[in-house]
Amino acid sequence: MIVVIGEALIDLIEDKSTAGSYKAVVGGANANVAIALARAGVKQQLLARISNDAFGQKIRQRLVDNKVGLDFAIEAKEPTSVAISSIGSSGGASYSFYVENTADWGWTKQELPTQQTLAGLGATALQFGCLTMAMPPGNAVVEAWAKDYFEKDLLTLSHDVNVRPALGFDRDSERARVERVNSFSHLINASDDDINWLYGLEPGSNVDQIAWDWIGDNAKIVFVTRGGDGASIYRRNKTKLDVASRKVKVQDSVGAGDTFCANTLAQLEQIGVLGSGAFERLAGLTDKQLIEIAKVSSVAASMACEKTGAEPPTDFELALLLVLLA
Repeated sequence: MIVVIGEALIDLIEDKSTAGSYKAVVGGANANVAIALARAGVKQQLLARISNDAFGQKIRQRLVDNKVGLDFAIEAKEPTSVAISSIGSSGGASYSFYVENTADWGWTKQELPTQQTLAGLGATALQFGCLTMAMPPGNAVVEAWAKDYFEKDLLTLSHDVNVRPALGFDRDSERARVERVNSFSHLINASDDDINWLYGLEPGSNVDQIAWDWIGDNAKIVFVTRGGDGASIYRRNKTKLDVASRKVKVQDSVGAGDTFCANTLAQLEQIGVLGSGAFERLAGLTDKQLIEIAKVSSVAASMACEKTGAEPPTDFELALLLVLLA
């Protein structure tokens, strides 16, 4: 069972056909990951602080409809966070945010399940990232909680970097934060745009050395997604494995990275790689296995791009397309 912690908010997504028109849909990187895991048929629980306002009720209903586990979700008194997604001509999304004093960032230690509780659930992995690891005051609470699992080698920890420059974060501070969180993560997902912004690089720059620096001399695995240019997998000893992207007509890219991340975790869960002793488990994966995992995750992400908003495929939809592509 995979535990996901993080934001569940409302995306106001621009209608490409009607200027100035927006549709309110449930989003948030971590909520998207939880939904994608549920649709992939994987047991999961989403630890989220969900407002009791009208938007919060909409969020909770969508999660319930998608069979996302909410046993440990908090009913928060603060208002729902809102992200406004503007869609460019190529389908790429840019964001602005209304997050001041909203529900997602108020985590306290008392709101988080204990290690004994998660062990009782049969948890194998903890997924986190994006704004939940960046927004005070709750980010410091979540970071300390997650780091303890790493130090005690209890779960596989997965970090989806997913930076949000639109919120005006200081680049140097964000880079230091991301590197700190990466230090207690076994799996790391990032887009090339994430890395370019964090390190002040031009689009199209070579990010290989940065990925290998994140890994160091251990068995961490880094996945770097490159949109239509595919994805790369990095392992220690300067191993790099490239996977091509399926070409599609992009409606928008909202939730594509979340879908890639979730489907990667889903496959690792299905082959029994997640759990305690994470580095030993990951070291046992072959390059061929990782390439196949990334190929499937890339197809799933491409399917999300063919729809408006974060709409990851179900396990049946993905399996059917994989058969057609074989």
